[in-house]
Amino acid sequence: MSSENKGEKSRVENLDVEQGQEILPEQLTARKTDFSKWYNQVIQLAGLIDKRYNVKGCFVWLEYGYSVMLNIKKHWDELFKKAGIKELYFPLLVPLEYAKQNNDWFEGFKDQAFWVKGGVEGGEQYILRPTGEPAMYPMFKLWIRTHKDLPLRVYETVSSFRYETKHTRPLIRDREITVWHEIHTAHASKLEADEEAKLHEKLYDELWRVIAVKPLKVWKPKWEVFPGAIGAIEYYAIMPDGRALENGSINLLGQAYAKKFGITFKDANGEEKFAWQVCTGNGARLLVAAIATHGDDRGLVLPPRIAPIKVVIVPILFKDAKREVETLALEVSEMLSKAGIENVVDLNDETPGSKFYYWELKGVPLRIEIGPEELNTGELTIFKRNDYKKLRVAKQQVVDVVKKLLVQIQEELLVKASEAFEKSFVEVNSKQELVEAVNNKKVAVVHWCGSGDCWDEIKNLAEGVELFGTDLKPSKGKCVICGKECNSKGYVAKTY
Repeated sequence: MSSENKGEKSRVENLDVEQGQEILPEQLTARKTDFSKWYNQVIQLAGLIDKRYNVKGCFVWLEYGYSVMLNIKKHWDELFKKAGIKELYFPLLVPLEYAKQNNDWFEGFKDQAFWVKGGVEGGEQYILRPTGEPAMYPMFKLWIRTHKDLPLRVYETVSSFRYETKHTRPLIRDREITVWHEIHTAHASKLEADEEAKLHEKLYDELWRVIAVKPLKVWKPKWEVFPGAIGAIEYYAIMPDGRALENGSINLLGQAYAKKFGITFKDANGEEKFAWQVCTGNGARLLVAAIATHGDDRGLVLPPRIAPIKVVIVPILFKDAKREVETLALEVSEMLSKAGIENVVDLNDETPGSKFYYWELKGVPLRIEIGPEELNTGELTIFKRNDYKKLRVAKQQVVDVVKKLLVQIQEELLVKASEAFEKSFVEVNSKQELVEAVNNKKVAVVHWCGSGDCWDEIKNLAEGVELFGTDLKPSKGKCVICGKECNSKGYVAKTY
């Protein structure tokens, strides 16, 4: 049980982080009118982050936002460890001798890397890790000797750093990619690596259920996967503005990295072989997907499984019954706390409307209102943040009802998100229809022959448009560009 301090004048930061202009909370931009502006406002107003740290692409996690993010992390920790994947930590500094072992990787990342030099003249040079491979795989080489050392299955949750020169967006495109997990595994055969990738897909599917969002899963174009890799499954969140946000990937590395880093093992016959590898990663973009998918014009709508506060209890204080109302509110809070339901009692000296707005902005799933009417009837008023519905519940039943409502809200959010997801796509058969679909904030579904020339032409149809992946299942049709018969269906949209 916890309570908010009394007498706090303003609990909402009134800064529009995108425009640098002060705004009042009630001036929150309508989500459908300007999603980008709404997003930048709500992550600040709701107390998730503070963007005003004076390094481009870096921000400060505020207590509430970090609590939400750590709840998501808690779920992936449980999922990964239950699957037998061990958590380790590798250093932030990557020596150049490690980074240069895979020259393709190094050439791809050296211009994006932050370079670090020791303080003395002629000190050693390092890079801050842009990805985990160059820090982890030299150690894999040391740890793996024979087939008995396989499979090796580990993950870490860290920050990665990239000198992002494009327009940065908090939690979407940062220079410090925070609360980022990477699973890295090594196996004795391609079959075992393929099975591992299927397991990662199941783990990720469950993570998306945790945030109550339905993602799009695609095969990445072959020229966009890691050099030498077999392929990659990419997850995407479809945003309210019709853009696709890359949101996690499962990379079938084959033996490409093992050959670069010398990760070999002796099989049962004593023959030296290269390991087969899988790497999988994602992080705070899961939170972005939840914010974007569920939020509304009042602010956040947090799925109960990631909400740090499940219930806010708002005493409606009148002079004649102030003490009795506060006593009942604290009693209900204690009942919920004993049942393991995170809650707060808002005892601030503000109007009920101000309190309602504040907690709706923060997306707390349930609000319990207690005033003179509740004292007289013995029934509590419960407000559901996701659909604004209210119900009356006897105090003795409040714990059971709250438990059921939290499960119900989680399910309702997923259903609503899935319905919106299905409406995000339009199948098209011509270049004109493709451009019209994207301009109408839809994802165009097209047939594509797989050629780079046709892929390039799709990118040239409109600014920012790209075919970002193909369906996991084959689908016969004619390429939208060249008209050839093909067996692949692709997804085209503007992307972040």
